[in-house]
Amino acid sequence: MNAATQTAMIVAGLALALDLGAAPIVTGQARAADLVTAARAQLRAGNVDSGLVLIELALDSTTIATGRDRVNALVWRGVFQFFKGKDSLARESFRDALTIDPRLDVAGLGQLDSLLAADFEDARRSIQPPPTAPRPSAALARLAAGPALDTLYSCIPDCRGLDQPPRALTGEFETVTVGSGGAGTIMGGIALVRFVVDSAGRVEPASITVVSSPSPALRDTLLEHVRPARFSPGRVQGRGVRVLMQWRLTLRSR
Repeated sequence: MNAATQTAMIVAGLALALDLGAAPIVTGQARAADLVTAARAQLRAGNVDSGLVLIELALDSTTIATGRDRVNALVWRGVFQFFKGKDSLARESFRDALTIDPRLDVAGLGQLDSLLAADFEDARRSIQPPPTAPRPSAALARLAAGPALDTLYSCIPDCRGLDQPPRALTGEFETVTVGSGGAGTIMGGIALVRFVVDSAGRVEPASITVVSSPSPALRDTLLEHVRPARFSPGRVQGRGVRVLMQWRLTLRSR
């Protein structure tokens, strides 16, 4: 078997390998496939330049072609460029084909030339997957999501970690008016009351605690004074949060 016959058989085998899995081509789409077939015939005859011209015509944007036709033509263009001694152009054509079909596998290139197969694999390795955003760390994810709804911040003694502390909306809450029965004892007295303002600005009733007062008998009065209070809620990253507050209340008699 002479070299020309052997090359022709290898080219035919490569053609079969490239055509495996190709989608059926309807008559109106046969133009590109016919050009590739004609180019292969030119390669078998040793007419590399003529074959390359036909391949370029197959890749022309005005030529009707299926996606598989275009992939085949790009691979064959790489083969022709390789035989013209233009390895860099061959790898570029292979990369173009692999960009369209990253899983493309072409059997038979090594039979034509081991370096041709190596160029194809080099092109495959050069195809990088599209960049993806790195997954955020757990801490960053929590920051992006904002504070957990049950996180309790504190304004005792100072507000920390808040972008905006709670603010009382209405009423004179710093002064508590009590019955006159114990006026002499409590006049000018001070009481300290702690409570939690929820994320909507309401006082959580179960959280109200009298820290100190002039008389234990004032407990219910102090609870009733604080319970209806309304606030603009404390905020972190624009979200309302729960905040522990303490009020210093001045007592006066009716």
